[in-house]
Amino acid sequence: MSSVDSQVVASCQTGREACLGRHVYVLFHLLMRQCDAAAESIGLTSSRWFLLCSIASAGDEPTIGELSDESMLSTQAVSQLVSAMEREGLVTRHTKPGSGRSVYVRITDSGRTALERTDEIATQIESRLLAGLEQGEIDRITADLERLIDNMSAKDAEKTK
Repeated sequence: MSSVDSQVVASCQTGREACLGRHVYVLFHLLMRQCDAAAESIGLTSSRWFLLCSIASAGDEPTIGELSDESMLSTQAVSQLVSAMEREGLVTRHTKPGSGRSVYVRITDSGRTALERTDEIATQIESRLLAGLEQGEIDRITADLERLIDNMSAKDAEKTK
């Protein structure tokens, strides 16, 4: 058992729910650490990587607010990330007549190139994550995680009403 596993087990003595939350927390941070280390080789951070993914998959030019909702980051944090990515030539920002103060974000060719380079990195990290699991196990974990996300999203939506 690794030292991280030992720490998780030691902190899970208060109940199953607390333990599951701790496991999710540790897994998230391990993934972010590995994504940051891998993305650094192409000049990105995991936050910029995932924000580029959101911009590219939006179909139309998303606003800072839409990216904030999608990424679960504050509008200010997204705006700062977009500013940094604009300085690096990965995205452009602009307004549209009649859209008030909304700022729209567009991925550039350089941004698309950087995103293409992340595909191999993502495959390597996911392979590490899923090592030793059968397809049925992966499908079950995916379904369970989707349900947990739905459960928490519903609770989050209640708070914002």
